[in-house]
Amino acid sequence: MEGFWNRVIEFLEPTIGQSAVDALKNSAVSEKISWLQVKLPRARLLIERSESRGFIYKPIDELLPHLKEAVNKADIMLAEFESQKQRLEGSNWGIQGELLNNFKNWISGYPDAVISTHCMLDHVCNEMEKICSMLDILKNPDQYNKHISRICATLPRAKLLIERSECWRLKHKSIDELLPQLKEAVYKAEIEKDDIESMKRILEGAECRVEGELLNYLKNWITFVPDKAKIAQDTLDYVCNEMEKLCQNHKIPENPNQFGNNARPITRSSHPVEPYGRNKELNDAIDFLGVSSSKSCGTKKAKKERKSGLYIHESSKSMEKNRNLAILPIVGLGGMGKTTLAQMIYKDKRVKDYFHLRIWICVSDKFDLERLLKEIFEGASGKKCDLSSLNIIEEKLEEMLKSKRVLLVVDDIWSKDWQNLLGPMNESSQGSAIILTTRSPEHLQCTGVNMTILKSIFLEGLEEKIYWDFFRSSAGLDVTAENYGQLEGIANEICHRLKGSPLAAKTLGGLLKSRIDEQYWIEIRDSKMWELKQNEDDIMPVLQLSYQHLPFYLKKCFSFCSLYPKDHELSAIELAKLWIMEGFIPKKENDSLKHMEDVALGYFQDLKNGCFFLNKTSNKNYEHWKYEKYVIHDLMHDVCQSITTEECCCLQDGEICLTKDTIHHLSILKKNPENTREMLTFKNVHSLLVASPNYYGINTMKSWCHRLTSIRRLSLTKSKIKGLPENIGNLKYLQYLDISNTPIEKLPDSFCTLYNLQHLDMWCCDKFLESGFPNGSNKLTGLQFFRPPLHLVHCLTDKRNLVRAMQLYDLEYDVVKHGGNKIENLKHLTGVRGYFYIKSLCTVLRKEAAEEAELNKQEFVDTLHLCWDTEWELSNKDDENEIHREVLEGLRPHPNLRVLEISKYVGSLAANWMGDNLLSNLRRFSLSISWCCSISQLPRSITELEIRACYRLTSLNDCLRPNLLPELKCINIGWCDNLKSLPVESFLGFESLEKLRIKGCRELTCPAKMVLPPSIKVLELDTCGELENSIPSCLENLSSLEELLIDGCPSIVSIPDEVMRNLKSLKSLSVQHCPNLISLGDEGFLKSIKVFTIWCCPKRKITWGRNPDGRQLSDAPSSSNARKRKARARKVTTKYRT
Repeated sequence: MEGFWNRVIEFLEPTIGQSAVDALKNSAVSEKISWLQVKLPRARLLIERSESRGFIYKPIDELLPHLKEAVNKADIMLAEFESQKQRLEGSNWGIQGELLNNFKNWISGYPDAVISTHCMLDHVCNEMEKICSMLDILKNPDQYNKHISRICATLPRAKLLIERSECWRLKHKSIDELLPQLKEAVYKAEIEKDDIESMKRILEGAECRVEGELLNYLKNWITFVPDKAKIAQDTLDYVCNEMEKLCQNHKIPENPNQFGNNARPITRSSHPVEPYGRNKELNDAIDFLGVSSSKSCGTKKAKKERKSGLYIHESSKSMEKNRNLAILPIVGLGGMGKTTLAQMIYKDKRVKDYFHLRIWICVSDKFDLERLLKEIFEGASGKKCDLSSLNIIEEKLEEMLKSKRVLLVVDDIWSKDWQNLLGPMNESSQGSAIILTTRSPEHLQCTGVNMTILKSIFLEGLEEKIYWDFFRSSAGLDVTAENYGQLEGIANEICHRLKGSPLAAKTLGGLLKSRIDEQYWIEIRDSKMWELKQNEDDIMPVLQLSYQHLPFYLKKCFSFCSLYPKDHELSAIELAKLWIMEGFIPKKENDSLKHMEDVALGYFQDLKNGCFFLNKTSNKNYEHWKYEKYVIHDLMHDVCQSITTEECCCLQDGEICLTKDTIHHLSILKKNPENTREMLTFKNVHSLLVASPNYYGINTMKSWCHRLTSIRRLSLTKSKIKGLPENIGNLKYLQYLDISNTPIEKLPDSFCTLYNLQHLDMWCCDKFLESGFPNGSNKLTGLQFFRPPLHLVHCLTDKRNLVRAMQLYDLEYDVVKHGGNKIENLKHLTGVRGYFYIKSLCTVLRKEAAEEAELNKQEFVDTLHLCWDTEWELSNKDDENEIHREVLEGLRPHPNLRVLEISKYVGSLAANWMGDNLLSNLRRFSLSISWCCSISQLPRSITELEIRACYRLTSLNDCLRPNLLPELKCINIGWCDNLKSLPVESFLGFESLEKLRIKGCRELTCPAKMVLPPSIKVLELDTCGELENSIPSCLENLSSLEELLIDGCPSIVSIPDEVMRNLKSLKSLSVQHCPNLISLGDEGFLKSIKVFTIWCCPKRKITWGRNPDGRQLSDAPSSSNARKRKARARKVTTKYRT
């Protein structure tokens, strides 16, 4: 080719001049022609490859016409060159005249045309090759991992090294120094791994459309990620090798659990540990507060005076004569039980009876007057305080506390600022008091003119014998076993080092109890961590020892709690969600979110039993323990922070948090959440927890999404955010998003580009709009868990990825509130797990609608609770009762059901599916019937039966028979005003019956006396007509009876001694409104009773007060709420009476 071009130049040189010849020589046309000849086959292959891709790929679609045009021009250039070559060579270079002029014209423009075609084809081919490399990634999933295969192989090794070295970091300084570097290397390696996974999900979610920002992201990935992955891998390899050398040098065992493994699971118990050795301090405090334990406190007059606020015991009159506010300080070192003693005082029955209001607040090391006043407000009113002005809060408090005897416990004070809380307390009545707990007496100096500081209670270590008993119990040595003799000696040596600290005894005792093994106990006794003591009373090494011996999975969970400040209230369910968010809970294939939550709650119980969490004293009652509030002891919190200071940071008002590149977990607890500029410097944050309930503006969130693009986990639960910014799509790594319990109304369109999102929680987003879900939500291919707003579940049918990931468990569904009065919408709640509570069923009046709910397809529901509504006004016509029976027929459950509860049912008959052996897996069947006129048929499988407020019901003779209900364990009949006939003479045949309650059935006529089986454990007879004549004969042979209540039985005069002596298991006895009762037999039986209440029995005389053995006797009902409920029930019965 080059020889031919040189011949052309020689041929033209005499006719075109030297300058033209030089231009032809410099044009390198021969090289360009050769290049085109080589490049064209490759370009045609690229065209073929691009056209056969099988899906939409915008870069190719845009570039392919240009490539075809460049190939076409190159073909023309080569064809022209070949044509001219053949003409010249065919004429033996003898062209003249016009042919020569035409050739000159062609040759003058050809070099530029060739060069232009060369450049165009070169550029387009290069671009297409780059794009086709992306095409290879798209078409070959194996390409995803080739750049990070080494990282994926090394990460498990690195994480095992972290576990292995974590247990020994406090013993070896070199390991402690290198461990943060290893963790940081793991973080960076996981970032590169996430980049690969992110790209995979992005491409899957793009639905085969690669364009715009997605194209730029892919180009960036191909350019930079391989090199970044290599750097991360090299760093990880280096640090892992260094850590392995250190572990070998220090002879660290390869098994990370050898240091702190549990030979058996940590025992879990909900029973509180009884406080040891503080009875004297408790009684002293009771006396100091002027609370009496003498007879006068229990008299009817004293009760009346307490209600009116007039009663003052003699021992406190001198203290109160000047209306001074009594201040009782409890002082002691950390871990000595100050808070525990305050809780004992707060919960003591004498204190409850004496004070009208009891309020508990915790100050901690950060005094926040607004927060504390709001807590006092909420404790006094039982309502949330939404007031923002301190003056208004104080004025409202003064109104609430006025003329009331108030006990305020101010726990954990660290300064004299607590006096600022006293303003509203000065309006309380005489006898009001404040209990303070503090480590230093210096904080107790006060300047208030209306205050009297009582004698302080100084807590020191428990007495040696009491402390040893406490420690033995905590360590599990209060039961017999073969090798406990050797263990007691080791435990005794350890006990002497704890200096009487209850906290140390509980934590270290729990550690020993977790593994009853002599060698393990010796390891703890001989641990070098005891040498870390700074003074004789320092128990921090003990607490660090307890932490170090936790299994690694519990260490991760507990250390993450450093994101919260001291004394921050936490619930088990909140922590469970966060631990799941952080990946601390192992997930197996097909694991449900409920299963993971149950595992997390088990972890919490393990930590709670080890005294890492303490119950928060509160006036609130919670429906389940997982919602109760807990705090971390401040010393335990210090341990927690010392472990995670390089990784976790909590932003609070008035505190400065130094920016570190190693901070990966960040929480915000600021009053003014808009003032969060400093957090924008934490560019490596993976977890962002917004723990402040205040409103976060859209601009604040926008700045977060712009700067903190490495966030993997974002929790905004319970905040007041109303929307997410459009640039939420910048968080391309986001895996977990919790916006539950927020007033958010819609999601932005960019939300659909969060291709890595795996977990989305929108539970209780009650203001979310039906149109709030963007159209592209099907792009979220990686979504695994989704908890939707219940009221919008029926709108999600076209959003397949949301429906596929939807997980609902322990669900309460209101047909009116959530279903828009359409029970048919239940069919959209696919995959409900665990407990399923459906209420407001009185609004359902068609069997077909109930059948459309498709409850028979809910295969994962363990417990089903179907609830009709007693407040629903019914005419009680037979045809309406039949309608509700048909509705129940349509609510046929799945055969996998284990527990069935039907409450406040208003139908007359049971459904057919209850008797056809459909529910073969049923373990408990509870049926509650209300408002029925007659009951003629009941399912044989019932285990618990309640018949309530059936005021037109007259007889149960036909259905309440042992042969018809052989599984019955509980009978509860109440407020059936016209019930006259009850087959009590046959009750002996209920061999499994454990609980019998009959209340508010005044018209009962019983020709025969009631005879009960010995299986009865709970018996309550209250205002039950002639049935009271069966007392005391029905109590004979009830050797298993534990609770007995007799109320409103005027004909009872006495219960013989022999009957009472036979009640050997009795623990609770309550006798009320029995005006003719004289005798309860020999009072020797009282020794076995823990709770004994007698009320409105004027002829019965008994000595009140606290017995020498410490049992509490009362002349008041054990629960005033029970009487309130009874009054409400009577009111409801009257309301619907015709």
